[in-house]
This record gives sequence, C-alpha cells and structure tokens, in this order.
Amino acid sequence: MNRAALKSNRRTLLLLLLVFLAPAVGSWLLYANVGHLHLSTTNKGEFVQPPRLLDGAGLGLPQDYFAHHLTLVYVSGAQCSADCGRALEVMRGTRLALGEQTAQVQRLYLSQGILAADITQSDPTLTGRDIHGAAALTGFDGADAPKYIYLVDQHGYVVLRYALTQDPKFILQDLRHLLGAGEG
Repeated sequence: MNRAALKSNRRTLLLLLLVFLAPAVGSWLLYANVGHLHLSTTNKGEFVQPPRLLDGAGLGLPQDYFAHHLTLVYVSGAQCSADCGRALEVMRGTRLALGEQTAQVQRLYLSQGILAADITQSDPTLTGRDIHGAAALTGFDGADAPKYIYLVDQHGYVVLRYALTQDPKFILQDLRHLLGAGEG
C-alpha cells in the first residue's frame, strides 16, 4: 500500500471517529455545563413545588368545581385589607381581559376572617368561602397566603402563584398560554 492510500485511509478513519464521537462529546459538555446555561421557562408565575391538591369538598365547593376551568384564588387574612381589594380587582380585570375565553377562568375568594359573603355579594362571578384552621390552608402558603394570587388547574392542583407586587399582565400572559390563545 502506498503512502497516499495510507494517508487517505487514516483521514477517513479520523472523520468516522469524529462523526460518531462528536454527539457524545457534545452531550457530555452540555450536561456538564447545564448550570451555566440560562435556560428558562415561559411562565411568569412561580411554580408551587410540589403542586398541591385542594380539597374542594373541604372548602364547601361542588365536586366538579375545578373541572374544565382554570381558577384564580385569593386567600385573605383576618381582614380584607388594601392588598385584598387589589388582588380581587386584579383577578377580575385579568379574567375580563381574556375576552372570549373569560368563561374558562373562574375566581375563588377564601376568607380567613370576615364573611366571604360580605365581599362576594356584589360580584356574582366571584365564589367565596369562609375557611378556618390550618387544614384549609394546606394548598397554600400558610400565613404568607395573602401575599399571593394562586392559579389552580382543571384537576384542582395549585400550580402557580403570583406575588401581589408583580405586574398583573404576567397572570394574563400565563392564562392565555395555558388556554392556547398565545400572547395577545
């Protein structure tokens, strides 16, 4: 075998090795450096980890209350303070901003103090329930619950939360994404 043929065979062997080893080396490099990559999700809310199943019956809700709807939930403290009023207004405005998909989102107000009926009587699209004790708050963040608006999926799981200090448009963007309407 002459030198030219031997050199050509070596080049071919190196190219074959490169073709078969490049994906493995690339995968290893990606895996080893995944912490340095800035991969992010598209949701604007904070994931509730782990997602928590709400006991609708324990809250006095119909058995299928969460089925076929996304639900925005606010848990008030002992009083419906300015934060409470703002949260209820954000939930109402966000739901209305969905336009044709308004019916696919419902709102739930859970009161730890004052009667929920006092808050919900002037708004027929807001469901209110009085809750008492830690057992009723297991799906939420205990004493910190009044600092957030929660999103419950169609299966009754609390999956996202939004701080009251966040821009309300983030809730709308996530709802549109979940309902398949895209960014509007």
